[in-house]
Amino acid sequence: MPRSEQATVASEDVSATLEAVRVAVRKRSGYHSAAEVPPAGASSPVAEAAELAAVSAHLPVTWDTPVIGRAIAMSKRAMRLALRWYINPIIEQQNAFNDAVVRALVTLEARQEQLARRIDALDGGRRLTDE
Repeated sequence: MPRSEQATVASEDVSATLEAVRVAVRKRSGYHSAAEVPPAGASSPVAEAAELAAVSAHLPVTWDTPVIGRAIAMSKRAMRLALRWYINPIIEQQNAFNDAVVRALVTLEARQEQLARRIDALDGGRRLTDE
């Protein structure tokens, strides 16, 4: 067999093997077709909520106006320092609540995925269609 034919056959074998692996991974993940798989890099709503869960009361104070802006920024910093005893407990409570919500969302998402797999198993792999 000439080299070009061997390379073509090997390339086809690799392509077929890769596609078989992709299909197996999709099945194991609970997807029935490539169209159901979310695009790479797309984050789930739960991941977005987890990224946004932390709240900070200590954002940087900036200014645009040269002289007056600096005075305003300094007064904001002084006010922030003076009210830290009042603001920090509120921020801590908000962060604790946000963390609890994210944990609940993760738990609900896992449970929903488990139930979907169970439904698929009971359904014998048939997908229900909306008619």
